Amino acid sequence: MMQCFVSYAQEAEDSGVKPNKFASWTISEPFQAEAGFVGSYWKPKFNIALDKIGYYCVVNLYSSDGYISVSDQALPHLYLKTDNAEVVDLQMDPEEPIHNVYLAGYYSGGAWHPGRYVTRLIYLIPNIDKFLANHFVKYRVWIGESYKDVEMTKSYAKKFNNRLKEAAKEVTQKYNEKQNTLDNPLEGF
Repeated sequence: MMQCFVSYAQEAEDSGVKPNKFASWTISEPFQAEAGFVGSYWKPKFNIALDKIGYYCVVNLYSSDGYISVSDQALPHLYLKTDNAEVVDLQMDPEEPIHNVYLAGYYSGGAWHPGRYVTRLIYLIPNIDKFLANHFVKYRVWIGESYKDVEMTKSYAKKFNNRLKEAAKEVTQKYNEKQNTLDNPLEGF
């Protein structure tokens, strides 16, 4: 019997053809987006990504027993509530597929970490500066028939917002370095 597993460190997707977005974008390191001990294995993780179109908020949802079901009748949303009770609504691009990937289990420090099913949702951020100017206290990942709410304590909301800003800063720096290399291939040669 032949099995195929994707390495934890690799960018992975569910099809044999790599989507154009993965080929052209730069992505930050993931950060835990829900309170829990650092590196909580099953907690949602966020990334900020950047390509020639703009910035994206990437949400990674984990499960032990299969991919998270996303309604095909409605476009997934990411709702973020600010400390002023305003709601920022990020929507998925209808042309962007929902990415599902299986991360194989592994041993680390003598402990077994079981395999995880990852459902990755990618939301366009229309204006990164306006987005980062908010102070978010709650978010909802709405996937049609179900949703996941995460209400943050005051101290965790501060960490979450700082992590968003750091991820945006990190991805901007990586993207600019990548663009400089593409624009000046002989620099430092």
